[in-house]
Amino acid sequence: MSDNILEREEPRSLIERRTILKGAAWSVPIILATAAVPAHAASNVDVGAFTLNGTCGTLGLIGPGFLLQAGPTAPLPVGTVVTVTGTGVANIGVFSVSGGTASVVVLTNRSRQITLTSALPAGATIAFRTTLSISVAFTLSAVATLPEGYVATGAKSAGTVNSTLVLCSAS
Repeated sequence: MSDNILEREEPRSLIERRTILKGAAWSVPIILATAAVPAHAASNVDVGAFTLNGTCGTLGLIGPGFLLQAGPTAPLPVGTVVTVTGTGVANIGVFSVSGGTASVVVLTNRSRQITLTSALPAGATIAFRTTLSISVAFTLSAVATLPEGYVATGAKSAGTVNSTLVLCSAS
């Protein structure tokens, strides 16, 4: 046997420790910056100046209630909730919906929760009317709440209807 066998050294494929430390050092600020920003902060959609107004209706023809109108440039999203509460009567009646689609849930005899089940197009109006007569003394108050991830710059999100047996006022 010959002693002329050359020993060959295999090339190292190991990554140097410095390379790993450099990569880790650069990734720490990125991870910290990402963790500091809430996930929902960048996802708010502004639906603009929608309005919720009370309406007295027309005695004997159309019941009192509320008109919800989307702003001029953006629709109101599915899941927008209008909560109606009443005082002065034992029951605020049955609410109907026209001009859009929404579900009405009876929370108590004096409160209802109305939820949009389809978006209300920009500029469109949906009406929520009760079977109460304005010849009865009562007050109805309503507040609109947008789903998470939506804001409304310049919106009027509350309305009222006041009836005094003779007069009705709404805002």
